[in-house]
Amino acid sequence: MTYILIINYETDAERKRIDYAIERWESKVKIWKPKGVVLMLEGSKEDFNEFFEDMLSRLEFGPKDKIDRKIKVLEANWIDAKIDKRTKRLFYETTIDGETVKRFVEYLMAKLGAAYEFSDGIFRVYSAYTKKGQIRIGLRIEAAEVTTLEILIEGYGEVVEFIAGKLRNEIDSFLGGG
Repeated sequence: MTYILIINYETDAERKRIDYAIERWESKVKIWKPKGVVLMLEGSKEDFNEFFEDMLSRLEFGPKDKIDRKIKVLEANWIDAKIDKRTKRLFYETTIDGETVKRFVEYLMAKLGAAYEFSDGIFRVYSAYTKKGQIRIGLRIEAAEVTTLEILIEGYGEVVEFIAGKLRNEIDSFLGGG
């Protein structure tokens, strides 16, 4: 089965991450980026035939060139390619004061290269990019007699479990030493 992916990126950094993913997958599947122009045409068969003929009239053909060397046509059907985000929740309770926990968690976000995005009133939300993918991390700290720390990690693929493991190791070490 051949699939066409239309990936709309907005920054050069996103494009580079896509190129890196393509390089990693080239040894597993036949994957290529077509040269030239990739067009999507939605219309009747008659409209398509007229457009196709118009495109052919604008291309240069040598004496031995065949049409399919210059233009390849696939009839496409949209598919539901929905993949659910993975979510991992880490929850901790400690007698360490809330301000100390907050400073430690901010240190962890800096260590991951995570950037603060926003607060929704409950969670402070950060995003980070790794070679394994992009994640979003929600942090909630409540300080009382016992300080609670809740971390929600969201993303696609193995990056969620990878970052959860890193955070778990760091926090377990911090709490064990406290």
